[in-house]
Amino acid sequence: MIPMVSELLCQPGVMVGVGLGMCIGFFARGSFLSDNESMDPQDSGGGASDDSDDEGWDEDGFLAEGSGEMKLVLVVRSDLKMGKGKAAAQCSHATLKAYKQLQKKNKNILRAWEMNGQPKVVVKIEDEASMLELSSLAREVGLTVSIIQDAGRTQIAAGSRTVVGIGPGPVDLIDQVTGHLKLF
Repeated sequence: MIPMVSELLCQPGVMVGVGLGMCIGFFARGSFLSDNESMDPQDSGGGASDDSDDEGWDEDGFLAEGSGEMKLVLVVRSDLKMGKGKAAAQCSHATLKAYKQLQKKNKNILRAWEMNGQPKVVVKIEDEASMLELSSLAREVGLTVSIIQDAGRTQIAAGSRTVVGIGPGPVDLIDQVTGHLKLF
């Protein structure tokens, strides 16, 4: 026979577990919020955010229309002839690397991208030389660049540069660098 929820909640171990979980969640959330810098993507200063900094965000946590879209562009080398699964894995590596870089470098841009739905676009580029040239251009305009080199365990030779992540950053700036590339 399956016990009722009310019977389970009366068990001392369950109550202790629920209580501990709530306390840990409360304190983890509090420490996370206190570690964040200003939530305004245009503000370069630090400091904790309060409710007055929520302008431009809707109740679902997304940027309201017209308040500055952000995106990440993942540029895949087409000359390597990677399978779709391999390319997807390499793009995942680039996304994670870009996220980690922005966590250290600019939490404001990261938060704006997160609240904008973390848009990602995958495009293709002809070869490594073109990819490196694009990466240099992106760095020159101040964008985050995440170049991925393959470990060489499956389809691609070890050390091959497979994907570069450009951004996350403002859509207009990203499009200046990657707007000419075709979808993958």
